[in-house]
Amino acid sequence: MQFKPRWRIVPVSPPILIVALYCFLLSANYYYASRAAYLLERIRVLKADDSSIEELKRIGAEPGFRYTVPSHLPCANSLPCAYIVSPNNGWMRSLLLPLAQTNLGRHTGLKAWEVWGFILADGEGRTSKGYVLVILTGSYFPETQVSVSEQHHSEYNSCIYRPLKRHPGYEIHRASNFRSLRAIVSDGASEENRRRAFHFSLDCLTSRSPCDQLSEIIPSVWIDYESDLAWVEQHPGEHDPQCE
Repeated sequence: MQFKPRWRIVPVSPPILIVALYCFLLSANYYYASRAAYLLERIRVLKADDSSIEELKRIGAEPGFRYTVPSHLPCANSLPCAYIVSPNNGWMRSLLLPLAQTNLGRHTGLKAWEVWGFILADGEGRTSKGYVLVILTGSYFPETQVSVSEQHHSEYNSCIYRPLKRHPGYEIHRASNFRSLRAIVSDGASEENRRRAFHFSLDCLTSRSPCDQLSEIIPSVWIDYESDLAWVEQHPGEHDPQCE
């Protein structure tokens, strides 16, 4: 006599499903945060030139990453090309953005965040690299954004950004309309300042910390920013003949 197997559907209570989903999201968040830390280390050692584009492509082919190529090729001066690698956690952001509108997301250690490393080429031999971290809270407009980029020329000169006289090739800019800090290193920056600019702490991505302290996310740059503010106050309006 042959017996046919009978499948039974075992009911699972909603609390168990919620706990299972939470554990899954928590483990996925840890995984993508580790990918973000790995990407930072790889971006830090990349050269800021076209030779790094293929290396960035290889990073983007590794598990847990998404690689985005420019929609227009070849690059032209009016349309620079951005080659981007980011942890492939976009599906998590879609789920967590509603939680980000409340404190529930922070209390559970789950946040909507995005990280990307990039190579920016303008087709004229000017190439830069960088790393960006964005924390989202309830919308696609960032609540917190920190970034670092390495390029060949400073964005401003020492007449506009006076702390360049203290540390050539190292700029720090803070936005006035939202929580943001941006570091730029260029030709002339010391190796120590390059190291400090790329010093990120990503621990808040997997903790209950709200990730709303710039000094927590990019600590060395924040220390240098406050030091520059104090220096500017101590040296007000110094005359520089080169700025005339």
